Amino acid sequence: MTTPFRHPLAGRRALVAGAARSGIAAARLLRRHGWDVTLCDRRAADAAPEAARALAAEGVALAWGRDDAALLEGHDVLVWSPGIPVDHPLAEAARASGRPVLGELELGFRAAAAPFVCITGTNGKSTTTDLVGALLRSTGRRVEVCGNIGRALCEVASEVPADGLLVVEVSSFQLETVDLLSPRVATWLNLTPDHLDRHGSLETYAATKARLFARQGPQDDAVLSADDPVVAACHEGRARRSAFSTSHAVPEGAFLDSADVVLARAEGRERLMPRSEVRLPGPHNTANVLAALATVLPFDPDREALRGVLRTYAGLEHRLETVGEWNGVRFVNDSKATNTDSLRVALQSFPRPVVLIAGGRDKGQDFAPLAPLVQRAVRRLVLIGEGAEPMSRAWADTPQERAGSLAEAVRRAYEAASPEGAVVLLSPGCASFDMFRDYEDRGRRFKDEVRDLMARGEWS
Repeated sequence: MTTPFRHPLAGRRALVAGAARSGIAAARLLRRHGWDVTLCDRRAADAAPEAARALAAEGVALAWGRDDAALLEGHDVLVWSPGIPVDHPLAEAARASGRPVLGELELGFRAAAAPFVCITGTNGKSTTTDLVGALLRSTGRRVEVCGNIGRALCEVASEVPADGLLVVEVSSFQLETVDLLSPRVATWLNLTPDHLDRHGSLETYAATKARLFARQGPQDDAVLSADDPVVAACHEGRARRSAFSTSHAVPEGAFLDSADVVLARAEGRERLMPRSEVRLPGPHNTANVLAALATVLPFDPDREALRGVLRTYAGLEHRLETVGEWNGVRFVNDSKATNTDSLRVALQSFPRPVVLIAGGRDKGQDFAPLAPLVQRAVRRLVLIGEGAEPMSRAWADTPQERAGSLAEAVRRAYEAASPEGAVVLLSPGCASFDMFRDYEDRGRRFKDEVRDLMARGEWS
């Protein structure tokens, strides 16, 4: 028996727009609840994922090659994909007709029995979310990590019992279509310019992130970065406030004091462990660790269990991931770096000179502020994709070249790095959609190219 929606939805007929991962999961969840479902996608059937085409066998009506307003006829609710802008004519027509436009995040929240722990921010979301999941599992509770990382929320929303937890990575795109979402704990890591091609301004981007806290009540917890002035100033919702900081003490939450990780509660401070014992390297990961600890503190986890997780947790794929080192050249996959702030963090992480592979779908970012760091840290640029031209102009004083493919970029980067032993770093600073399916596809292709180069013996 499917658990009823915790917040009822009016009607029994839903149109789901977008046949990607979240749309497929939403369609399946609604069918399990007995709804009539139509899934539409502007792509032709032969270009759609096999999993989406298979939904016909589960009773989902499929409308390929369409995203027009006429599809709304006979439907009560429109479920919206985060990958499609919310000013699309189909969404605008739904709102004009009085039909709710709900994202997959909102739908999953309404269907779930377990409390939500939500993490958002421009950078560090995936690592922090995954680490929060690992820390909370150490308490013995049933925990599912989902959302913008790994499995879609609607895949698991109904599976976790009320005494478990759903740890959800939340993007700004998902927050555009929430209504009643009320996390037990909500964490905002940071805010830097990103997705401005979608949101239009940094102020709108920040306001969208702040929607995560709007429905929280006094029984909930909001965790905010004390090092980011915009984040620290967030006053949405009525939740208890705590914080994390790499630079100063906070009254409640977690902070770095000299070389020690410190937990702060109303009853006092507690030195958890030296930072040197935490496996995750880098200053950016110090902030992620502190944010994760502040996020789990409301559940009063066993401290020794926390220490055990932090001593062993190694991080996620595509985030400053060492692929290997041969002939003195180290290859690092940082494909998840899809904006300038992530790229800045990557360039600050290596004492050795860097040969940087960068570029991709430009999201309207300003690359010029990175020019001094690029000139200081990068021996040579190898630029790819649509972002190559604006990057080239912004970093004109750094030696550079263009590559027509990732395979060519890897080969040229290795040639520029050898024999002195620089780091070949894939840290694109741009989205992947001009050349790849997503950042994971880009990162895995990079690793394949590095391995192929080694297999061909081109290392001498």
